[in-house]
Amino acid sequence: MTYRNPFMSTATAALLSAAPLLLSGEALAEYVPLGDKESLSEVYPGKAYSPYAQRSFPSRVFWGDTHLHTALSMDAGLFGARLGLEDAYRFARGEEVMASSGQPAKLARPLDWLVIADHSDGMGFITDLVAGKPDVIAFEQGKKWYEGLQKGGEASAAAALDLIGTIAQGQVDPEMMVEYSPGGKSYESIWEKVLDAAER
Repeated sequence: MTYRNPFMSTATAALLSAAPLLLSGEALAEYVPLGDKESLSEVYPGKAYSPYAQRSFPSRVFWGDTHLHTALSMDAGLFGARLGLEDAYRFARGEEVMASSGQPAKLARPLDWLVIADHSDGMGFITDLVAGKPDVIAFEQGKKWYEGLQKGGEASAAAALDLIGTIAQGQVDPEMMVEYSPGGKSYESIWEKVLDAAER
């Protein structure tokens, strides 16, 4: 029985099987296929002749986003990002979603993985502020920011900058933010939603 390599033509197999008969042992040992040593060293710089042997880069690459914020994060939600967890995952899977701007959006190619990295501090506060949740606008700061954001334009920008500056200077009302910090009931509820969305 004759073994036939499925990657080799019949003519090539016949030539290789006859080579030991045509060449002396010394000539066979010095045989360099398809050119001289110099040209081969340029094509195959490693020890192996195969271009796939000994390569050091990955051959199976997965594409994704390492850091995505949804409307739950202040720095996204405050500046108009209104899409939530489900929309983020749908978009990453290659589905068409309606962007916060009101325009349809879709990736050219679905992602292989996604990391939703919403901020833990104040997570969900901005969505409740924009929605005018009574527990938020009951506070003077919350009401002022809510009204500014609702007006749009320059008033909205001024409210956003005031909110950022107030938080950065540590002057935000701690009672207003307690529910949106670790240990708060609202925070715990939001975190459960984050986990559930990721699991689904």
